[in-house]
Amino acid sequence: MRTDLRRLAVALFTACVLISCRGGEAPLPRRIVDLSPPLTPDLDLRRLGSRALHFLGTEGRILTSPVLPSRAELAYGISTIALLSHSGSHVDAPARLLRGGDHPAQISLDRLVGPACLVDLRWHDRHTELQISDLELTHISAGDVVLLFLGYEPPFGDKWPQYAPLSRQAAEWLAAKRIRALATDIPTIVSYETLEARLRNHQPPEEAWAEYLPLMQAQIPIISGLVNLDAIVGEQHIVFAGLPLPLSDATGAPLRAVALIY
Repeated sequence: MRTDLRRLAVALFTACVLISCRGGEAPLPRRIVDLSPPLTPDLDLRRLGSRALHFLGTEGRILTSPVLPSRAELAYGISTIALLSHSGSHVDAPARLLRGGDHPAQISLDRLVGPACLVDLRWHDRHTELQISDLELTHISAGDVVLLFLGYEPPFGDKWPQYAPLSRQAAEWLAAKRIRALATDIPTIVSYETLEARLRNHQPPEEAWAEYLPLMQAQIPIISGLVNLDAIVGEQHIVFAGLPLPLSDATGAPLRAVALIY
């Protein structure tokens, strides 16, 4: 089935090239599913909760302010926008942890578009890590964009977000699989509570960020904060596309992610 999907992706690309050369129309997906939440002013608060934002040291507000020129008649209808580099659906760039690592603008687009494999793990206990055995239940191949679907639900009040994080062993296994990218509906692949404890205990970076490093060192983008994955469950031919803002000096960037259903 995975081989069939890769053949389909190659066939679609070839058809697009041939049709373009002949002046025709490229084949379109039968459905496009938006996997990104709207960037509303309170999005991060609603998705992460106050406790996680306090840990991150931010109120998480997305602020839009009109640009006001010195003369009102010169107003041109533009605004400044202030938001976290990791707001909503976003990519974690290797520059966040690796010296000399890629910034969002440097991540190869080949890593951000490709055939997708949906791993539906909504049944998994939210208090235990995802293990290799959990991932092996779905056939994952090299070159896949792996979509981990945990059924994330935002926390209530001042609680920590609760979800099944990725274990270090599972991250190493995915890196060894040479997947194209890892994308998920959870806000980060390690739990905030665990990360806070590691940092408070002054653990070295290779321990504090143990789940991220194998993927980043393998140049595998990590995309978090997706929505609407339930709308593509059961689909056999999915192409994922997630293009971040091409920020040249940032550790992450919001992106618009879609699933193309063929």
